[in-house]
Amino acid sequence: MTCCLNPACHNPPSLGDRTVFCSNCGTRLVVLRNRYRPIKSLGGGGFGKTYLAEDIDKLQEHCVIKQFAPQVQRTAALNEAKIKTA
Repeated sequence: MTCCLNPACHNPPSLGDRTVFCSNCGTRLVVLRNRYRPIKSLGGGGFGKTYLAEDIDKLQEHCVIKQFAPQVQRTAALNEAKIKTA
């Protein structure tokens, strides 16, 4: 099973190993560094999202992937804060 890592996909389904694209948003599914397969979304907030993953090199041992929120959002918030304080 592989989970979609698109930050804009609000309902990332866990899909079969042979699936190439997310059925919800169309994003290509990936295995990070040819080693970590995201299998389930655990949650998220202002700083990013976390996913349960399996480490393919360690006999499918579970681990956690942290996906940080895009820099663009933080930059926009910083610019807005600077405007308000000026």
